[in-house]
Amino acid sequence: LWLVTMLAVWGQPCASIVSAADDARSEEPVGRAEDNSLVTPVNQRVTPIGKQVDLPGMRPQALALSPDGKLLVTAGKTAELVVVDPVIGEIRQRVKLPAGSGAATVTPQQPAQAQQQPQDDAAIDKKGQLSFTGLIFSPQGDRIYLSNVEGDIKVFRVADGQALADRAIPLPPADAPRRKAEIPSGLAISADGARLYVCLNLSNRLAELDVASGRVLRTWDVGVAPFGVALAGGKAFVSNWGGDRPTADTPTGPAGQGTLVRVDPVRHIANHGSLSVIDLADGGNVTSLSAGLHPSA
Repeated sequence: LWLVTMLAVWGQPCASIVSAADDARSEEPVGRAEDNSLVTPVNQRVTPIGKQVDLPGMRPQALALSPDGKLLVTAGKTAELVVVDPVIGEIRQRVKLPAGSGAATVTPQQPAQAQQQPQDDAAIDKKGQLSFTGLIFSPQGDRIYLSNVEGDIKVFRVADGQALADRAIPLPPADAPRRKAEIPSGLAISADGARLYVCLNLSNRLAELDVASGRVLRTWDVGVAPFGVALAGGKAFVSNWGGDRPTADTPTGPAGQGTLVRVDPVRHIANHGSLSVIDLADGGNVTSLSAGLHPSA
């Protein structure tokens, strides 16, 4: 639908150049044809490579492939996880998100109360959805973790080729000026599957969680609006959409629900991007690398 809409907008000026020889083709119904091509409302035919899997109303934002390559999962603007067979390109499951408590006060001394496998509507999160990003398998392939834009991490079990909603891990509240619940984004997990690293996009932090208990073990201040995180060489690398945090002598503007971002003094738009580098072994020392504007994945 997005593709059709965008092509309809961009292609409109070209509609008048369709020749008389194309008149018959222009009468074809708009939408997908039997040969897997797509006819747009302005007489354009799109012929993509491979098989297309329709996800109407979903706006998929992230993909994760299981370690054995047998399951592909995606999520977006719906309260579900979609499981796809990556070989034949068919949807195998639509799994509802497990309910969560939203923002909760969780400290390194207080384990989160994980919610178990939902069996009824009361245990299903009907409003949750994937955040900007944040969807990964555990290294063993037995768990899937999803960043819920409403302030928690959804956990799914994987058994016998099936994904099952398991529980939700609440995150510490962001307590931003205009929003209490955190917005988790990028995720990474340790090689043994024991620790989950979560970008806290609203409060500008990276959190380290104990997967088994949901306990927050450590947090680090990073740049503004952290998006993605990757682990390598005993370090965590975090991409910061808004770059380093502003200092007292830098011009600032609002970012999201209440934090501040460095801006250009003339155009008043964000003018910095960075990577925060966290040495996980050396006391969690944090350094910064300039990375150009709006670094993401």
